[in-house]
Formats: sequence, structure tokens, C-alpha cells
Amino acid sequence: MRRAIELGWRGIGRNSPNPLVGCVIVRAGEIVGEGFHLFARIDHAEVIALKAAGEKAKGATAYVSVEPCCHTGRTPPCCTALADAGIARVVYGMRDPDPRVNGGGHMAIEAAGIEVIGSVLEDEVRDQNRFFVTVHEKGRPYVLLKWAMTLDGKIATRTGASKWISSESSRNIAHHLRNIFDAVLVGHVTVLTDDPQLSCRVDLSRPLPREIFPSAPTDVRHPTRVIVDAFSSTFTEDHKVFQQPGRTIVAVAPQTDWEDSSARHAVERDKVELIECPLTGGHIDLFHLLRELKNRGVNSVLVEGGGGIHAAFLEKGLADEVAAFVAPKIFAGDSAPSPVAGAGIEAVADAWNLTDVRHISIENIENDVLVMGRILKRPEDTEPSGQEGAD
Repeated sequence: MRRAIELGWRGIGRNSPNPLVGCVIVRAGEIVGEGFHLFARIDHAEVIALKAAGEKAKGATAYVSVEPCCHTGRTPPCCTALADAGIARVVYGMRDPDPRVNGGGHMAIEAAGIEVIGSVLEDEVRDQNRFFVTVHEKGRPYVLLKWAMTLDGKIATRTGASKWISSESSRNIAHHLRNIFDAVLVGHVTVLTDDPQLSCRVDLSRPLPREIFPSAPTDVRHPTRVIVDAFSSTFTEDHKVFQQPGRTIVAVAPQTDWEDSSARHAVERDKVELIECPLTGGHIDLFHLLRELKNRGVNSVLVEGGGGIHAAFLEKGLADEVAAFVAPKIFAGDSAPSPVAGAGIEAVADAWNLTDVRHISIENIENDVLVMGRILKRPEDTEPSGQEGAD
């Protein structure tokens, strides 16, 4: 099973909207077939491993990190493929939370007369598939908040200058995250202030810390760019974000909330897709936006600020993880912005705490440190149930 998990990582960033899956077929103590899933490859991990095993699959055991599917999508059910190949036993890691499967694969394999064992190393497989699990259990993509800041917690000087806080090596890791996540999201203030490209410019020749992900894509893919801009203030100029390859989505308020729709109608629809989102307290309903992104096949969102957007995701209980690059610099200044704005908390006990914290040193270049951790939900952090939004 650990080998199946290891194989599954090879699909990172290229498996969405499906889970990361690895499969190992063993006969008489010998590995006779292996496979992992890439969405573009179409074939699931089990089918790839079965093809590699050939006739040796008869009477063998298939170790699969995720419960085999029992429904027909782009491919026939993997349960059927395993049975047709003469597999004698199936061992899987985690139950597939997709309601089209969710225990159905286990039952289908048993009904075919095959011995089934699950769940083995379930916690490890669920952690590996936290993007996919979040989509099906919460009805929204997994959300990571990412920022670069100085030692005194500033993301820009008091004049707004921010290039560059972090080192070149740190920025390459940040682009590695863009290469893995399905979408990168910013607020309209970031577009107006920084004019970012939000494209992926990772240098694959540079070493990457395996503490982030045990494997990495071997190619470069631009994430879907998402801008939260209720009344289209970013459409007044042709910003860099609208000139990049790939898909750009802008979350806007419903037309009924607009006093002047001229900017909205001036949008070049071949470059930009608009998603209408209801307003809550005068701001875009972020859960509605995340659910719309999920419905478009987005399993993971990398939020790159600024401080208002980060605060909104935290306050709504919609952030799952943080990646903070800390550079050994001091900006000072009462008006210099911090990575999380908003109203803030009153008592220390009300803080958002992190768990599973990792401190990763960015060696040799300016001695940056990357701090990553999962966000522990507070009692007051409630988000809408995701069940109604599950496919």
C-alpha cells in the first residue's frame, strides 16, 4: 500500500478532478504491474497496472490507494476490469467519498467473488487526497492561503512596494504551488496595485523541498486565474492577468446590484469568464464562488491575497492551510500592510491555530523560511454544508 501511495503522488497537479491513485499488482510475492492516474491519460491506475501485468494478473492481489470505482464515466468501472482480469483479492486504502462510489466499489468487487480488504493506511491516503476529499465532503475546493512577508509581518512597505520580499528560491517554490493547484485567486486590489500575471513560471531544473509534496509535475501548467472583483474595477485597464494563456475567471456581483453595467458589458468574453455571485455584507459570497469553481472541475485554490481576501477566507472558515514565506527583512511602519487584515480578534484564545506545522529552510539564498500548517477550525468558524453541492 505504501508503494501504491508513492505511485499516486506522481499524478500530483495533473489528476484533478479525480483523486490521486496508485495501484500495485502482486502475484506470489512479486510485483507484476504498477500504475498511477493522470487525468489526461484517461486510463485509471488499476487499468494501467492490469495492462502491465497481463496474464499474471490472474489470481493476484491488487493494492489500490483509493477504493476502485463502480460507475461509468470517461472509462468503464475499474471493479469490472479487476474482475475480468481474474484478480483474486483487492486491498484499498481509503473509501472513495464520491457519492457515485462511496462503498459501492467494495460491494461490487465482493459481489464478483473477489476478496476485499479496506481501509489500509486510510489516514495517509486521505491526507494525500485532501483536495479531492474536501471537494466531496465540504462541497468546495481545498483552499491554501499563501503569502510572503518580512520578519515583522509586512507584505509591503508603507508606500506599497513589495518586489521582492522573498528570495528567488522562495518564489520558485511559490510557482511550484501554482503548478500543482488548479486555480490561483486574488482580490481586485492586488490586481490594481501589483498588476500580477498569476501564471506559472516554475523552473523545473531547480531542486524543490520534498516536504511540500513528495513528487512534482514534470511539465508546466498555468492555473485558472480567479479575481474577486464585485464591480469590475479591474476591467478599466488591460492588466497582465488578462493577457496570459489559459482561463481567467472574474467573480462579480449580480447585475441587479450594479448601478452602471458599462464596464461589465465591455468585458472580452473570449478572455474572461464571469461568475455571478450573491453579495453578503457588500462582498462576494466566497462559499458560493468556491462551489461554482468546484462545479467547473477545480479541486484546489491557491489564495494569494491580499490581506482583505485572506481575512475573509479565515473569517468564513473557508481556509484549510497556510504557506507563509518569511524573509529576514524588516520594513516597519504602522501603515505597512500585513498578510491578514480584517477586524481581527480580541482575545488570544480566539486565534486561528495551525497544526501539522512544517518549517522548511530555503537554503543558500537569503535564508528565507517557509512555514506551512493546516488551520484548526474554531468553534465559531462554521461554513455551509457541502453535501448539497456534491456531484
